[in-house]
Amino acid sequence: MTDEATHLVLGDAAAGVLRDAMAAGMPPAAPVLRFRDIYCIGPLGALGGADGPASRARYWAQLLPDAPPAVTEFDEEEARYAQAAGAARHSAVLLWTGAHSSSRLWLQRLCAMFSPQAADVRLVEAVDEGSASRGRRAMSQFQPGEFGELLARVRALDGGEIARLAQEWQRNSAVPSGVRRWTDGRITHHGDDFYDALLLTQCDEDWQPAGQVIGAAQWECDEFLGDVFFAWRLRCLARGGRLLWRGPGGSLAEAVVRLPASGGAHGTRH
Repeated sequence: MTDEATHLVLGDAAAGVLRDAMAAGMPPAAPVLRFRDIYCIGPLGALGGADGPASRARYWAQLLPDAPPAVTEFDEEEARYAQAAGAARHSAVLLWTGAHSSSRLWLQRLCAMFSPQAADVRLVEAVDEGSASRGRRAMSQFQPGEFGELLARVRALDGGEIARLAQEWQRNSAVPSGVRRWTDGRITHHGDDFYDALLLTQCDEDWQPAGQVIGAAQWECDEFLGDVFFAWRLRCLARGGRLLWRGPGGSLAEAVVRLPASGGAHGTRH
């Protein structure tokens, strides 16, 4: 029964939608364990070891130089994985997943944490595959009233599937890639600059707000990488001279960007 399970979700928005659905009665109220770090970007190889939290903190500090996250935030994430493994040893756990790389890697890592004797592991794939799906591939994109239909898809993960997903985590986390995508039912690995062309496609030789470029790239992207990642890559493109950047200091909110003109342009390489 889903009301006996601990619900595991990835992301604050997903946890919020799930709690709203519980407040409406479907699913029944139950413990929710929310995870935060997204594994579609950044190094994964040290996770599970002593340097795991610090390695993730160093990566996010590149993306958020003005407000770098503390290592303790990633220590807390490791504690949540341990808590999930403990819950799976003694009771049912229900994993809410989607069709994108962060969700699939999160699922794989959870399975790597579960013991072969996990009591009862169930999966809900929050994906709308209908013709009118509007590309919904994550549970945060659903309304609370739709959760009854999603729960009708719940299925058990047996020991063989858990072991297979755990092996996929070991394989994927060992690949030194910067960006990961969920493509044709598997994780593919790419460099940090994989989506730079997508950012550049949003630009022309007219100045436009940097935030507008980032928003357009997110809309066109086939993954949920987040605005922080695209802001970092936009700055990298400006530093490399592929974009011109104009704005006070490093403020993204007031920055405008454009492609360099053939005859030269006024601006800065941020």
